[in-house]
Amino acid sequence: MSPRLPVPLLAGASSLLALGSLALAYVTNPFTRFTIVRGTYTARFGAGGLQTRDRNDGLVIRQHPLWRSFAYYSCAVNVLGSRYLHSPGSGAGTVDGIIADIHALRFDPERLLLISGDQFTALFVRNLGVFYYPMLDRSVPGSPADWQDREIVYLQTLGYALGVFAKQPELTTTIVATGRRAATCVNIYAYPSDTLYGMLYALAALAGLEPGRPAAYAEDHHPLDTVGAAAELLERYGSSLVAHFDRYLNMALDPATGLVRTDLKMSGAKDITQRSSAFYDNVILWKTSELAQRLGLVPADPPGLAALRQRILDRFWLPERGHFLEDLSPEATATQYYSSDWLIVLATGFLDPADPTERAYLERSIEHIRSTGVAEPFAIKYHTDTRAHRQYPVVRFAVASYGGDSIWSFWGMEYVKTLLLLHRHTGRQDYLDEAGRHLDAYRAAMVRDNGFPEVYDTHGKMLTTPLYRSIRQTGWVIGFEQAREMYRAASAG
Repeated sequence: MSPRLPVPLLAGASSLLALGSLALAYVTNPFTRFTIVRGTYTARFGAGGLQTRDRNDGLVIRQHPLWRSFAYYSCAVNVLGSRYLHSPGSGAGTVDGIIADIHALRFDPERLLLISGDQFTALFVRNLGVFYYPMLDRSVPGSPADWQDREIVYLQTLGYALGVFAKQPELTTTIVATGRRAATCVNIYAYPSDTLYGMLYALAALAGLEPGRPAAYAEDHHPLDTVGAAAELLERYGSSLVAHFDRYLNMALDPATGLVRTDLKMSGAKDITQRSSAFYDNVILWKTSELAQRLGLVPADPPGLAALRQRILDRFWLPERGHFLEDLSPEATATQYYSSDWLIVLATGFLDPADPTERAYLERSIEHIRSTGVAEPFAIKYHTDTRAHRQYPVVRFAVASYGGDSIWSFWGMEYVKTLLLLHRHTGRQDYLDEAGRHLDAYRAAMVRDNGFPEVYDTHGKMLTTPLYRSIRQTGWVIGFEQAREMYRAASAG
């Protein structure tokens, strides 16, 4: 019989292990005061313009199960820490002051990454093409220094992600820093539908191929200084991106239907919900393919893209209901589920409000939203019911409304932009009036909450549960700024 360790010794060892794990989580958090993490791709403006330094060769990718477990542990610690210990608010009392504070906090080139904020200190790569797609919109006003900060932090984040996935053969949703120049790649819930899209979108935006806005609405205020840096990234990491694109297609595409596979769970912007071939994921598949072609990573195939787009429209549009089907699961199909992440059609250019045929999809969808109250008290909820049973267990336990009847600020801004573009092309005043009402509600909420929260509860208060609190000062405020400028332009006639 092997000797048993004394209980006090076991307790002491367990305490040391717990403290050591907490300490490691703290020092590998890129946003703590005493972080050990250092960037491997940096950019700065000097006398000769934008200068970059790529040291991604020094990145160490740690994928041992113990490191992956630590990465998940670190993410959980940050969520709880933000809930109970640290949720800083802006000290400004005005909307513009709050925006300035958020820019200083989130768009700091000295920080490693562009993150959503607070508990989300790891890099969710989708952010580059979803929540932060307006980062390089040159029509959003700001000082030259603020604009350069936006360029740098966006560029540095992409450079880091490309460096990591050049060494990691499988795409994941999330990159977690686990050492001075070390990272661990993990999936939050499932295989990512939009990680490759995020990188390709950012590369195209930095190269000047994507404008970072759904439509032109004002003159440009800033020069784009990143075209040369984007070309260098494309040259260095192009072969890696091609390999990832091939694996992504092989993983996601069902050759029998020409759509995303129904037997593959994927994590997208609404990653908390378990879905089968979601409309969002199919639109992302189309846009990822389009970006890969425009960047010259794969041969151009306009007829193939057009056919894919038409298959998506034919399969997901519900003409009798006036909205897109959320996903192709038996439950969603039988109940004809709606979900507001259909609004990804705007950022991706999947639908063009200027085209009368395509505009009809948007107008019918707005009618559905108005009739169901999805955008009340302000825009916008995923849907009016919680559907907690469709969410992953940890989310269902911690914050069941997160992927249901909570109000998401990013999608709210996409809804406002949709209203504004419909007003532009139809002249209907009710679209403009509703857009203004939602923007006013967000202004009031920003001052009330001392920030721009990621998500609100169903009644419009900043979402808080015993285990989760919304990000208070998320950089997604850049989408509010874009929507506000679009509204000002529309109101000016």
